[in-house]
Amino acid sequence: MSGALIKNTCMLLLLFGGVVHASFGQKAVLNLDQIQAEVQKNYPLVKGKELLQRHNDLSLENIRVNYLPQLYANGKLSYQSDVTSSPLSGANSFGAPKDQYSLNLDVEQLIYNGGRTKSQLKLNEISTEIDIQNVEVKMFALRERVNDAYFSILLLRQSKSILKEKKKTVLASLHRISSAVKSGVMTEANQKVMESEVLLINQQIEEFDAAEKSALESLAELMNREMDFDIQNTSDEVVSKEIFLKNDELNERPEYKLYSDQRLLLNEKIELEKKNRMPVVTAFGQLGYGQPGYNQLSDEFDSYYMLGARLSWNIFDWKKSKRNQRKFNIQKEIIDTQESSFKKNQLVDLKKELNNISKFEILISKDDAIVELKEEVVRSSKSQLENGIITSSDYLEDLNQEVQAKLNREYHQIQLSQSIAEYKRILGKTEIR
Repeated sequence: MSGALIKNTCMLLLLFGGVVHASFGQKAVLNLDQIQAEVQKNYPLVKGKELLQRHNDLSLENIRVNYLPQLYANGKLSYQSDVTSSPLSGANSFGAPKDQYSLNLDVEQLIYNGGRTKSQLKLNEISTEIDIQNVEVKMFALRERVNDAYFSILLLRQSKSILKEKKKTVLASLHRISSAVKSGVMTEANQKVMESEVLLINQQIEEFDAAEKSALESLAELMNREMDFDIQNTSDEVVSKEIFLKNDELNERPEYKLYSDQRLLLNEKIELEKKNRMPVVTAFGQLGYGQPGYNQLSDEFDSYYMLGARLSWNIFDWKKSKRNQRKFNIQKEIIDTQESSFKKNQLVDLKKELNNISKFEILISKDDAIVELKEEVVRSSKSQLENGIITSSDYLEDLNQEVQAKLNREYHQIQLSQSIAEYKRILGKTEIR
């Protein structure tokens, strides 16, 4: 291989390696939907659903055993003070021995129990669904925490951006004032005021940096990942004020399925109470060997067996089953009131967010005009400061009002987006767009 070819190959490898390194070094940029999806996928609580399902499978296997024959092995060794014997004496006498031995294998097979086993299987499955749905409710609650952290980061970043612009303006004014102080046109106090303002801005930026880091760490913990990501602003469409809330639109929240499953569980418990009043029929068999066998008047070891069927029926339970059914019906009514209360609170929260959306739309429509007026005031103050008409403190007061107006504008815009996201979360939507 020629030297030139070797050199070109090395250059290509270095270039390729640099590209790969750069691609690996870049942070993933996630929007709000992607962050929510990662939290719902990676949060430790999600693993609980798989464990609950495995727990359910084992429980179902144990219940299905009721359909299989039951085998019991038992033995007995005893000595009795008296036994049944013949009234004869001598060689013609007969009777069971006082020391007795037996070894038995008993078999029992369920034939009919009124559907109890089937109902128990269904009860266990519904109970597991309720446990899993409880996890879903807790997972859905995390969406609010994600929204809070996400929009707080956006607000902090916008605030820092405005503060940095303010810092540039103050530093430019400080430079001019320093020159004026050296030439004796202005007093040194004006310079000190501007210098302290720069220190204050730096302090505020540092506070915002710390708060942003904390919020990003919270998102990283919720997503169960390293701090190898950044967030992207999600521009939301404005929700129409004419949105009409239909009752069926509220049922997307996981809480409603939880209420429904709880009612199903109580219905099945009522059915089980009814089935518990039904008779139970089983077949049984016994195979054994002992002394004596079934012939109690024999004193010899013998084998024996028995086959049969057994009926068991609790004819009268003093209305215990009826009372239990009434208890379950009352619990269903309690669940109905809980669902009704939840729906009422949901409607209240939705109307609150709709009002917030309308409020921020109105405020944003005025923000631009306010900022424009504040900028004009600052331009005038800047000219007056340079001509020695006002002091640095007067100028900073006007500048701070302009900065506050800009912060208010950014705050209102981000709050509008957050209210839209919260509106959709309260409604039960899992995607922002």
